[in-house]
Amino acid sequence: MESLTSTTSSFRQSHAERDQIEENRFEDDRRRRRGMAVALVPLGIAMAVIMHYTNIVVAIDDADWQYVLRRPALINVIKLSFAPIIGGGVAMLVAGLIATAMAGREGRYLPLILTVFLYMVFMPVSVGLMLPVNLFLLDVTGLSLVDVSVGEAISSWIWGTPFFVLTYAMTGMKQAFWAGAGAVAIGSVIFQFLGPNSQNFNVNKTLAVTSIAGLFIVGIIMFGPLGIFEMLFKQFRAI
Repeated sequence: MESLTSTTSSFRQSHAERDQIEENRFEDDRRRRRGMAVALVPLGIAMAVIMHYTNIVVAIDDADWQYVLRRPALINVIKLSFAPIIGGGVAMLVAGLIATAMAGREGRYLPLILTVFLYMVFMPVSVGLMLPVNLFLLDVTGLSLVDVSVGEAISSWIWGTPFFVLTYAMTGMKQAFWAGAGAVAIGSVIFQFLGPNSQNFNVNKTLAVTSIAGLFIVGIIMFGPLGIFEMLFKQFRAI
């Protein structure tokens, strides 16, 4: 009887240990999938900022046929950066989480391809939602380039937002596709060395590297040779 009790107890312990191992394995996989999505966020922000920065110049060029390509005033770009920073970051995080939930993290191409296409959809919508908020805050705080009353700012924000978001999303998807492809391409290179499939994957370390890469790319576009920005500008004009 004691032998039977001991065998039963040993079986239960073995079963519990196996369940714990499985739970730890799935939890580690979830951690790595979340880490992959989080690590892509700085690159999603960088590409959204670059896209928005280029669109500002395109809008100026559309408004003035005599416009000669030059960099816009940095202070005006900074004022309007709230929208692409928040919108681009949220879009990439959501895209990454959904893509890795659907395709896992170990596929060589599928999770990255899904991330690009989901970012293409989410980024124009999220930035489009944030831009009216960004402009509203600038109007209310008196930092806007155009003088309007608080009442006018609120009215414009409420009534203008749905149509603006729809228009921005429809016209921005092609640009968002290339922005997402650029972010994922850079991220995939980094993941070769510090990715979620590596044995010693560290989310903070990978996030730091993608953040540095994102800042470097934004710096090149905003402060680097004008010829590089001119190529991007012409590409945006052609889209």
